[in-house]
Amino acid sequence: KTAYEISACLVGSEMCIRDRYQRRVRGNQNMADTENTKYVPATLEDFKKFKDFCTETANWVVQFTNKDSTLKVWTQKNDKSEIDVVKIWALVPTISAPIMYDVLHDPEYRAVWDENMVEGYNVEVIDHYNDVGYYSAKSPVTLVAARDFCNQRSWYVDVSNGEYMIINHSVKHPKCPEKKGYVRAWSFLTGYYIKTETSGCSMMYVTQADPRGWIPTMVINKVTTKFAPSLVDKLIKAATKYTEWKSTHNPDKKPWLSNEPYHWQDGKKDKKKKEEGEKKKGKD
Repeated sequence: KTAYEISACLVGSEMCIRDRYQRRVRGNQNMADTENTKYVPATLEDFKKFKDFCTETANWVVQFTNKDSTLKVWTQKNDKSEIDVVKIWALVPTISAPIMYDVLHDPEYRAVWDENMVEGYNVEVIDHYNDVGYYSAKSPVTLVAARDFCNQRSWYVDVSNGEYMIINHSVKHPKCPEKKGYVRAWSFLTGYYIKTETSGCSMMYVTQADPRGWIPTMVINKVTTKFAPSLVDKLIKAATKYTEWKSTHNPDKKPWLSNEPYHWQDGKKDKKKKEEGEKKKGKD
């Protein structure tokens, strides 16, 4: 059970509950000033690199494949840390990609199915698709302290290709100091790549997170590889119950599905307006 809880803490880090979801963001109100902050929104190139990292096969070592080949686990050594990168792929024919994406986002439902979570809240909203959040997870084992994270999280949907991505990495934030009774864990990279399939969806989960503290690196690598598939299975089971649950719990409340343009699309629009303005001036 100790191993499971350590792994659960790591896997939980990318899904911080944000109080931003208790209200709609209006205009630029409550937005971080991205010109004067170090918390820079993820770019389209960042998401493309994450997708490539998920789908590449070189330098990955297969650690587990289930009987029907619908679940696979790989590991990879990385120069950022002695902690291995773990990659898990699952084919989920019974769950659509939009539903799986909603399950990963919905903070109210997270509180229903994640018994490990202690607390989760928004620290700073960067824009409609990027924020900094806090997440903490309990450990029922007396010798293992609870863990918490302060992560910058970003998400992107490519509807035309049926692709949904959520990525995060840990950051330091003045409004998110270390708390007594918790060991501040660190996510080097954690994320989901969900893709629409002929039937249901496929989900790729990648994580490289260090729980820190006294736990040996060898134990962390072994535990994460062994128990992460169980946690993915837990997520899939939660997803099967989401539609029914959501129908009676704020069914129209899904602010993570914003209609606002991504910041790189804003730039294109500004450039187009500028070009149109220059053309108009030329005619005048």
